[in-house]
Amino acid sequence: MDFNLSQEQKMLQEAVIKFVLKEWEPNTQEIDESNKFHMWLWRRFRDLSWCGMMIPKEYGGAGMTLLDTCIALESMVHAGGDVGTTLGLATHLSIGSIPLLVCGNDEQKKRFLPKIATGEWQSCFMLTEPNVGSDATGVETVAVREGDGYILNGTKTFITNAPTADVGMIMASTDRSKGAKGLTAFMIDMRAPGVKVGPSFDKIGPRGSEQAEVYLENVKVPLKDRILEEGDGFIKVGVQNLEYERSCLTSIWTGLLGYNIDLAVKYAKERKQFGNPIIQYAQIRDRIAQMQIEYDICKLLMYRAASKKDAGEQAPLEATEFKVYVGQCGMRSAMEAMQIFGGYGLIKEYKIERSLRDAKLAQLGAGTEQVLMEIIARMVTGTRSLTI
Repeated sequence: MDFNLSQEQKMLQEAVIKFVLKEWEPNTQEIDESNKFHMWLWRRFRDLSWCGMMIPKEYGGAGMTLLDTCIALESMVHAGGDVGTTLGLATHLSIGSIPLLVCGNDEQKKRFLPKIATGEWQSCFMLTEPNVGSDATGVETVAVREGDGYILNGTKTFITNAPTADVGMIMASTDRSKGAKGLTAFMIDMRAPGVKVGPSFDKIGPRGSEQAEVYLENVKVPLKDRILEEGDGFIKVGVQNLEYERSCLTSIWTGLLGYNIDLAVKYAKERKQFGNPIIQYAQIRDRIAQMQIEYDICKLLMYRAASKKDAGEQAPLEATEFKVYVGQCGMRSAMEAMQIFGGYGLIKEYKIERSLRDAKLAQLGAGTEQVLMEIIARMVTGTRSLTI
């Protein structure tokens, strides 16, 4: 098993780091304070051909692997790019593109993927609702067959990229009596009549991405924009999508672990107490060593999950373990780094406080830690909990 990056992966990593340090990192505090996804960065992603990393070249994408994409996203945050903007990009790259690539028919791929790949269209994925989080079987948005299409009504929430997206894949129930087996996936125009996007949520972090509610009132969707058959939405589209989502998006927070270490080491070398740089004291060195160990473990989990998907295999356990562990390490890493900074860790100028605000989402999005722990237990033991 070779853990060395290929020459192409090293070149990609170098290009990402160079761009982040020169153009992106100097603007991260402004991005964080604005609570907006900055479209000038999206235009730069387009210029760099990063909007279609995993989309095949035949559709205008870069034809990269999932591992390539994870390495790029991890490097963006490790080099100092903000978690929020990276999340907006990663959402487009993973759950905004992969379901269509994996489950769409030839006509749908030819119609949607080229514009998604070049970044002419930004994409999103809509599953979560005000009353539906981890339990997707309770989706209340309905799609009723009418003529040569469907009429959609309902509300989606916490939808990343909703305020800026051009297209999105949405999960709606075509038969609520069937629960998850009654869910169907559709592609919709985010500016179609009847689609209304609410204001961006004012979050503690990651503030460089935008999440909002999406309201659908008698939205007409043609039959040609249905993905697969009725009832295939969750089992065939959603389940496959989760493995890509948990691998791709989690790589962002893996990068945050490396970023925290870099900030903590730099500060500890400059800060003096009792006549010496605090980097020389065992208590500080132990904290940094533990942060590094957990960072390296998270990278190994990333390589394992992504490599298995790239080999054409299912990776439900690997992707879920990766997601849970990075969420746990992210909070510990941010807290340890802030402790090293002492009182300065609370001051925005020193940037480490943003890591704590950004880290929490890794324990909440794409399945809460509690639900994912139960999923892991079921896969390992083959039994169900008495409480879930």
